[in-house]
Amino acid sequence: MREMLERIIPELEKRNVKRVGIQIPDGLKYRINQIVDFFEGRGYETIVSGSSCYGACDVDLDLLKEVDVLLHFAHTPILNIDRVIYVPYIVNYCVEVFKNLKVEERSLALISTAQYAWKLHKVKEFLEEKGYEVELKRGSGRIAMPGQVLGCNYTVLRDSKAEAVLFVGDGLFHPIGAKIYTGKKVYRFNPLNCDFEVVEVEGFVERRYMMISKAMEGENCGIIVSRKVGQRRMGLALRLKRKARELGRYADIIYLDDVTPQKLENFPYDFLVNTACPRISYDDFKLFKVPILTPQEFEILLGLRDWKDYEMDEIL
Repeated sequence: MREMLERIIPELEKRNVKRVGIQIPDGLKYRINQIVDFFEGRGYETIVSGSSCYGACDVDLDLLKEVDVLLHFAHTPILNIDRVIYVPYIVNYCVEVFKNLKVEERSLALISTAQYAWKLHKVKEFLEEKGYEVELKRGSGRIAMPGQVLGCNYTVLRDSKAEAVLFVGDGLFHPIGAKIYTGKKVYRFNPLNCDFEVVEVEGFVERRYMMISKAMEGENCGIIVSRKVGQRRMGLALRLKRKARELGRYADIIYLDDVTPQKLENFPYDFLVNTACPRISYDDFKLFKVPILTPQEFEILLGLRDWKDYEMDEIL
């Protein structure tokens, strides 16, 4: 951590910074005292953001008004905002652990999240020496590194020619998204503990189909639009509202910052459609009292998309 923070100082000096804002995700908040002490020990005044920090799209623009620069931790840049400095947080791992990897396919597409993707080129070299054909591609403009996937973006896998996908890292959300996106076999390998598995999506898709079916019982719909600069999809929300009204469904647009059950529970909607961060629909659905759908799932409900054409929601 200290070495990572030291690398920021020359940029702060170049900008003649006096006051620093710090925005940090939940998983690193336990280190906030260490980070604040580091900068204040070097003469910088610091203000810590109490807002969410779910991804690179989630930038505290209000705090930015009060500071010279905002340090946004643990995510790679997707927004070009003056005075916002993205501070990466990486997980170091040894590529030698891939020596025990045994998959039947000889052609693999490599993917990972920001914390692991920085070393995928080394993984590629190692696997190629073992006789694998390895695909490591760049994605859309929101993607900083080859092979990197976001919860809302799998474009590194677009038109993949590989037989299977290898996700490097922890968690199942991203590899599940990769399997739905590509239709290919997906493996997950955690290089820290060598945990290895074939990713299954049946349970995930069944839960989403149940959510759509439950929403079909309702008529009154609220379409959520986030104020967050990297998630704001007002055009999409307006198109969905118009289409719903044309098909006899009542729909309103709700514009807010953090999408939480508490902020929505007093509205009279039978179900919600989320155009903000897709993970709100996928990860937090149990927190809401009514079904919360993605735009693609809403299209299924409206009859504009076939059930078999299920897709993950992406922000491109």
